[in-house]
Amino acid sequence: MPAGRTVSIRVRRFDPAAGGRRLWQAYDVDAGPMMSVLDALFWVLENEDPTLAFRYSCRAGMCGSCAMVINGREGLACARRLERLRAPVTVEPLRSLPVIKDLLVDLRPFFEKYRAVDPFYIGQAASVFDPASEPAVLPRGDAAREIVDRQIDCIACGACYSACPIVSIVPEFLGPAALNRAYTVAADARDAAGVERLHRVTADGGVFACHSVGNCVTVCPVGVDPLLSIQLLRKGAVHR
Repeated sequence: MPAGRTVSIRVRRFDPAAGGRRLWQAYDVDAGPMMSVLDALFWVLENEDPTLAFRYSCRAGMCGSCAMVINGREGLACARRLERLRAPVTVEPLRSLPVIKDLLVDLRPFFEKYRAVDPFYIGQAASVFDPASEPAVLPRGDAAREIVDRQIDCIACGACYSACPIVSIVPEFLGPAALNRAYTVAADARDAAGVERLHRVTADGGVFACHSVGNCVTVCPVGVDPLLSIQLLRKGAVHR
């Protein structure tokens, strides 16, 4: 993109202090080479509208803080380049989450569902733990470890949650990120909460509520496949 090119950015605005109406507001951004959507939002903040609200942190595609809907598809604002997007570029907050202001959403419903699956490894009680028979990590070559090694890269950005059509129509559905995390710990044969966790993720709102649409796979910015984790949890439930 040539230096100084003007790119139109349309932002979905929402201000609860100003009546709570949702509206589109357009800005003409002076876009430089390699400018990201997040850079463009900063340009608006500094040059046009200091009231624009959005979330960010690392600016390197690692933390997931700047996830939003860009041209109708979830992604990280810091990783999407203006030169690769069709203009006008539309920017909206994540879907299926309460909007606090503009592009800033309340992630508490997302993390409440994440916590509901006990998203951490639970070891054996000290009285029954045998370090000689229970390795510190799953051994290399283990089929489950090969999958888990890929799935644990989730950065909990909420993009898959936003893109999932089931989340939007089934309020109790745990969502792709939570179920993906459940698999990464349930797949560990050493995990003492495996059976209890499996009961949780196969109850109402769990893995059998998923319709296998696959949006979660398409939008994941780090290449995680939540649908695979959901399918493997279903398979585990059937075997048990």
